[in-house]
Amino acid sequence: MSGWNDNKRKGTAWEFAFYARALKEGLDVFLPCGDHLPQDCIVVNGAGTVFKVQIKGTSTKAVSSHKNSKIERYKVVAAGGSNSKTPIDCTKVDVVACYILPLDLWYIIPCLALNNAVSVWFSPNYEETKSKFEVYKESWDYFKC
Repeated sequence: MSGWNDNKRKGTAWEFAFYARALKEGLDVFLPCGDHLPQDCIVVNGAGTVFKVQIKGTSTKAVSSHKNSKIERYKVVAAGGSNSKTPIDCTKVDVVACYILPLDLWYIIPCLALNNAVSVWFSPNYEETKSKFEVYKESWDYFKC
């Protein structure tokens, strides 16, 4: 795909994938005007609860070894800034939605659960990993509270 190495283009693709999925999950999505805000969208559930959402994603995997086997891992940069990465400000963002493109898989993570992490690693196809973020895999019900 031409231009796929452009990070802005990828970010836009993750955002639109999130909007489509959120609508499918019965959520309402509101978009801010411009990209200067810390959140990419506002999600409102049927009860009127509002969530400020930052959307991140990855299209590449890394392979590492664990107990003599290869593990597919995916890294999502869960931070802001172009040169020096700074953790997401959880006073301005409630949820970080992380998309793993090759698996068409979402992680819906409460911002505070990131604990100021700049990078988040996922190993969704490996049972023995103890990633604390695996509990957030496809956790769309978080928005229904």
